[in-house]
Amino acid sequence: MKTLISLSLLFLLIPPRFLSAEEGIIEKDIIYTIVEGDNGNIIEGKIGLRWEYIAQVNSIDPYAPLQSGQKLKISFKRIIPMRLDNGIVINIPDRTLYRFSDGKLKDYYFIAAGKPAWQTPFGEFTIKNKAKNPTWYVPESIQKEMEEKGKDVLIEVPPGRENPLGKHWLQLSIKGVGLHGTNAPQSIYKFRSHGCMRLRAEVAEFLYKDIPIGTKGIIIYEPVKVMKTTDNRILVEIYRDFYKRGIDYHENITAKIKELGVLDRVDWYKIIEAIEEKDGLVWDVTRVIK
Repeated sequence: MKTLISLSLLFLLIPPRFLSAEEGIIEKDIIYTIVEGDNGNIIEGKIGLRWEYIAQVNSIDPYAPLQSGQKLKISFKRIIPMRLDNGIVINIPDRTLYRFSDGKLKDYYFIAAGKPAWQTPFGEFTIKNKAKNPTWYVPESIQKEMEEKGKDVLIEVPPGRENPLGKHWLQLSIKGVGLHGTNAPQSIYKFRSHGCMRLRAEVAEFLYKDIPIGTKGIIIYEPVKVMKTTDNRILVEIYRDFYKRGIDYHENITAKIKELGVLDRVDWYKIIEAIEEKDGLVWDVTRVIK
């Protein structure tokens, strides 16, 4: 069963409940109403799907101007990569932050991750500190980049509109890495940062207030996700190897399917097609028995 959600500018403050998370997949139908200032990049960061795909599903030109009040309809599905009893899971390939409470998915948000040349590090972490209206103390590596690009070299940036950290900062125990707001909302759901993870401003504010210091989590790199639903469908979700870690997709997906014990119940032609596409969409690869 799917939920039908009507979304607007504030929809990411507290995401709506979804009915399928208990079995490992988020599944909902969305009606998104375009607001002033929206464009394809902004909408990607709100919905968590590529703009080209959203435009295609809605039979519109991805390069055409958008009108306030215009409605977009989309079916959103996302396989949950792993669970925690309590805490945060951040999967870099799908650029999604998942929060768990008592073993159940509480909510989820989209991030901007580190670009391939400045990769977000992986591993376990704890929310070590929080700050409101933070000053950005520019790392020497970024100062060097500014110099190489012929830009003014900044040592620190005070709070304000020019501060790339936005108004809210959550420091991870991983050195130099945090979750924070941004003055570039068009970068959300992309690989644009210098290793930190950007959030939409309203999401950063909400999580700043809602996540206590000491919260534990883990950053993972899982471009291949496979699951079996309660009605015995086999679903896969595959992303590009953005960080070029040498992912063997065939070996990876075969191992996951074997672990589920469903090697004889999948359509390998569909799996090969999903691997070739690497589009981040959920594919039903269940073999049809005639």
